[in-house]
Amino acid sequence: MLDDGLPTETSTSQVALEKKVYPLYAELEQLETEEINDSLLLLRNNHVKYLHSGLGELPGGFTTLDASRPWICYWLLHSLALLNAPMPDKGPTADEVVDFLACCQDKRGGYGGGPLQMPHLAPTYAAVCALVTIGSEHALSSINREALLDFLQRMCIPEENGGGFSIHEGGEGDLRACYIAMAIAHMLSLDKDDLVKRSSMVQYVKRCQTFEGGLGGEPHNEAHGGYTFCGLAAMYLAGQATELDLPRLIHWACQRQGSFEGGFNGRTNKLVDGCYSFWQGGLFNLLQQLVPQLNRSSQNVGAASASGAGAPSTSSSTPRAPLAVPRVPPLPLDTVGVSPVEQAQAILAAKNNWAHNLVVEALKLGDATDSALTCGATSRQVQETTSQARVLLDKAADAQREAEQAHKNALVAAHSACVLFPVPDPSDPSPPMVALPSTNRLTPNPLMYNYKALQLWILRCCQQPKGGLKDKPGKQADYYHTCYCLSGLSAAQHGSNCVLGPRENLLKRAEPACNVVEEQLQAARRYFDKKDSEAKAL
Repeated sequence: MLDDGLPTETSTSQVALEKKVYPLYAELEQLETEEINDSLLLLRNNHVKYLHSGLGELPGGFTTLDASRPWICYWLLHSLALLNAPMPDKGPTADEVVDFLACCQDKRGGYGGGPLQMPHLAPTYAAVCALVTIGSEHALSSINREALLDFLQRMCIPEENGGGFSIHEGGEGDLRACYIAMAIAHMLSLDKDDLVKRSSMVQYVKRCQTFEGGLGGEPHNEAHGGYTFCGLAAMYLAGQATELDLPRLIHWACQRQGSFEGGFNGRTNKLVDGCYSFWQGGLFNLLQQLVPQLNRSSQNVGAASASGAGAPSTSSSTPRAPLAVPRVPPLPLDTVGVSPVEQAQAILAAKNNWAHNLVVEALKLGDATDSALTCGATSRQVQETTSQARVLLDKAADAQREAEQAHKNALVAAHSACVLFPVPDPSDPSPPMVALPSTNRLTPNPLMYNYKALQLWILRCCQQPKGGLKDKPGKQADYYHTCYCLSGLSAAQHGSNCVLGPRENLLKRAEPACNVVEEQLQAARRYFDKKDSEAKAL
């Protein structure tokens, strides 16, 4: 990071992280562009083995996750689905996973964190995602949709009590609950509009947007990556996303990408974390689809205003300007128009110059001391001059240490993710990465972050060689980070239509709002729609 002379706990941790990441990126400098691309391999087979090991009986250390057992099922099954990998030959079958989740389902609707535990929205979302991912008749028919809809309705908080959803009966209300309720209703083809009306969700979510542009878990909380995704996705699923201030949200989200690491952090002045590859990176797949919608809405409002139609002219009916979406916004810089490398080099030059000037001044005082002794000056005069020289030499030593750190910072900046994989030039017709087949492509949309730098971070810094993905270098792999690192990698690949590394790195595309593999979600919704049609025909 660029040294501002004000060390904090966070800045110290940031420097420590950069020391771990630097050698991983510096190794790539010796390789040609094609060699770099080939070296960034997703360790698919190792990850599959790691995920298979989690299905079945787990070690005693997992007892702390006893109330999160449906989550473990989801993290494992979704990761395997993204990797297009089967269930293990030895271990629980898909039907056995379904039977276990059925034991977690409450007769009054919803799922608990384990058998005989109270129903809670969070494990309910995880269980539904896992069952949709399995996708069999046995899995989908095991969900008591009628009771689950009743559970969702009971979780609605009326407008007079603040709005939104409770996470469980008698529990807190926050953006997690709003998102989970919308995602479950969408996956199961339930009535989302009724839930939105009962909970006054739109107004509640709008109150959670902060001055920064992101969203906090509750009104007046700090903007946070996970809650921002939950808030935006909930509004997206409700068809109300343009009610948020999207330009400010985009600006905040863009600034969460680290220019050195290429990954995302969850809050201002925090370290990057592999899981935010999805919670932050996944935001942009939603935003890309919302930009045309918002611009069309702006044009329609403007046309109505120009013709005199519509509501009277008030501040609330002022036409909203088209959304100014940066093609790829600059990663965090202290000075507009100056790259991090240039800034680091300028700081290094200034530190070196400062150290040099202090040494020169100290030497001058040393010469003055020698002259004073030769000319017969008093001992007091000589002592004062010598003392001043020593002070300057001490300051020069401190300045030299700062210059050495500035040199290290300059090396780090020169090997950052945004230097190795700079923002793509839209005028370049031949991207330097493997392009997705045309059948996998999304409709072209503006690229709002450096998707290559994010893929570099995941592939180079978050993979555990023996399998699994992790928070950052120095941490251990776990199922949670494996799930959301892979989800973020998939989002970056399909949101940009390009794959960093060999073509074999390509993952399945997840539906951006619910984060289950898209084809599985579509199949589940067709299944439930057919069931509803058959019930109406009776």
